[in-house]
Amino acid sequence: MYAIGTGARSARLKSVKRRTLLAAPSAVFAQTGDARPPNIVFLISDDHSSRDLGCFGNCVIQTPNLDRMAREGMRFDHCFVSSPQCSPNRSSIFTGCTPHTTSTSRLHAPMPAWEPTFLEPLKAHGYFTGAFRTVHQGAEFDKTRWDYYGGPAAFETFFDKLPAGRPFLLHIGFHDPHRPYADGAFQPPHDPAKVSVPAFLPDTPKVRQNLAHYHNEIARMDCQCGRVFDLLRQRGLEKNTLVVFTGDNGMPFPRAKGTCYDPGVRVPLLAWRPGRIAPGALKSELIAHVDLPATWLDAAGLAKPAKMQGRSFLNLLQGRGGYSPREAVLSERNWHDNFDPIRSIRTARHRLIFNAAPHFPYRPAWDLEGSPSWASILEESRGGKLTAAQRQMLAPTRPVLELYGLGADPDEFHNLATSTALRPVREDLERRLSQWMHDTLDFLPPGRSRPGKPAGRDWPLSL
Repeated sequence: MYAIGTGARSARLKSVKRRTLLAAPSAVFAQTGDARPPNIVFLISDDHSSRDLGCFGNCVIQTPNLDRMAREGMRFDHCFVSSPQCSPNRSSIFTGCTPHTTSTSRLHAPMPAWEPTFLEPLKAHGYFTGAFRTVHQGAEFDKTRWDYYGGPAAFETFFDKLPAGRPFLLHIGFHDPHRPYADGAFQPPHDPAKVSVPAFLPDTPKVRQNLAHYHNEIARMDCQCGRVFDLLRQRGLEKNTLVVFTGDNGMPFPRAKGTCYDPGVRVPLLAWRPGRIAPGALKSELIAHVDLPATWLDAAGLAKPAKMQGRSFLNLLQGRGGYSPREAVLSERNWHDNFDPIRSIRTARHRLIFNAAPHFPYRPAWDLEGSPSWASILEESRGGKLTAAQRQMLAPTRPVLELYGLGADPDEFHNLATSTALRPVREDLERRLSQWMHDTLDFLPPGRSRPGKPAGRDWPLSL
C-alpha cells in the first residue's frame, strides 16, 4: 500500500512529505483547533475482565490510577474482544479485522508479513512508534514494525528517544494479571475474605485466594499505569495525548478466559484526553476491539484502510454527532492448546453462541488446568457441592446453540435456545452470525444461506 523508495532522491522526498504532513493540520485538526495530530498511548492488560477495576464497581480492588483515568475521561461499560485468547485478539486490534480474516485465529500465530496494520499509515504520516513488553504478534513483527523494548526496560527510554515535535504512538502491553500467581505482587495484599466470588465459581478458600492474587496483579499493573501518566505530565505531553486502556481478554479463570461468555469477552475500556474527552463520561454503547485502530487513525486525521472491519467511535469520544452505534458485537474462539471452534454474537439484550464442536466437553485453557480454582471446582464436584450452573462446566458434551437473555440472566446460565417464544430472536441472531461468518471469510461452515439466496445444503445452525 505504501511504496518504499530507494536512494537520496527518495529520502529527500520522504523528508519533504513528512515536514509537510506535520506542518499542515487536516480538516479534523482545523475543526478542533489542534495544530498537530494527537499522541496516542495504548495500555493493555493481559487476562482482565471488565468487572475488575474500582471504576467498574469492584469496591475491593486497589486501582487508584485507572479510577482517576475514568474520573477524568470516559468509561465504556460494554467493550468486547474479538477473541477470548491473547494473540488472536491482539491481532484484531492491529488490523481492525477479526482473526480468521487475517490467518491469526490460532493462539501464538504470528502476524503475517503481508497484513497491513494501523501502524503503517501512522508511520507514513510522521508518527514515532514504540512498544513495551507483551505484543504477542511474533518476533518479526517486533523487529520490523516499530521500536520494541522487551524485558524490564524503563518507559523513560521511549521518551528519551522521542524526536522533538513528532507525534507518537506508544504501546504498553502489561503481563499482569496473567498467570502464574505468587505472593508479593502488591503490598498490602488483597484480603481473600473480602473479594467478590463470581457466581460461576465455587466460593472456597482456594478460589478466594486465587482471586486475591489476581487482584494483586491488577493493582501492580495499575501502579505502572500511574507511572505512565506521571511521565506524560512531567514532559508536558498530556494536553495533546489520547490514552486508551483496555484488556486483551477476560479473567484467567474457568468459564471466563477462552470462552465466549461475558467474563471471557467483556473487558474494561477507558479513554482519556484533557480538553477533548468530557471527564466522568459513561457510555453504554457496544464497542468492539476491531473499532480501536479505526478510531486512532480517525483521531490522527487519516482514513482507515478499506480492509478494516471496525468503525471509528471518535465522535462518541468527543461528544459530537455522527456516530452510528453497533447493534451487535461478534467474537470467535479457535485453537487454544485444543481445537474448540466457537462463534458468538451479542446484542444489548441477548447472546447467541454457536459451538461448532459440541461433542467436546468444556476444557479450560492450559494455564487454568493447573490452577487452584479448577482444582477447587473438581473437588467440589466430587463432594456434590457445585450449583447446577457450575456443574455445566463438567458436562460431557455441549449444545450446538446457546441463547441467553441478558436482562434476566446476566450470568448466562439458562440456555433458551429451544424456547418457542424466543425462536424469532434466535433465528435472527443465527442469520446475522452466519452473514458475518460469510462476509469475513470464516473457515467454519457459514450455516444459513445468505439473504436473498435460495436455501442450500449448508449445515444449518438451527436446532
